[in-house]
Amino acid sequence: MVLTLMISLLLIGGCSKTSDTVINDSSPAATTNNNSSLAFGPFSIKMSKEEIISQMGKPTSEEAKDDLTEIFYKGEKGPNATFLVGKNGLVKATWYPSVYDNKAAIPKTKEDIEKNYTGKYTTEKVDCYETAKCTNYIVKQDKTKIEMTLDWEDKMIDRVILE
Repeated sequence: MVLTLMISLLLIGGCSKTSDTVINDSSPAATTNNNSSLAFGPFSIKMSKEEIISQMGKPTSEEAKDDLTEIFYKGEKGPNATFLVGKNGLVKATWYPSVYDNKAAIPKTKEDIEKNYTGKYTTEKVDCYETAKCTNYIVKQDKTKIEMTLDWEDKMIDRVILE
């Protein structure tokens, strides 16, 4: 009986993926993409400009300088997201979920972070809003990092940086 249980556990464990992130494909805030790299919603480092536009739609503006292109999205409530794309794909992205127009499914709340990055983040308090301190969640995998700063009420994600 014990031997059967141990063999079953080994077989189940042997079939699982080894990853530094939690995979939750049913969630719009899944923390990995098809390449098992750290992701914020459907976005990950090295995504092509075309892949970003297919997720976000037509950008508000684009600006090319040297080997980099900045893709900017602005919505009715303010700046939504900015993507910095190089010759090898996405280098850095910044989102403002509090004014985001839902162009692609991304985490927006503290609960989204805790659900989708369970056990994979560290936190720190950072200055925000004049004298307030906000919680900053940091998730790292290899050379990729996601920083998600909550609002002063510690409920909603105010800013996200993927690099």
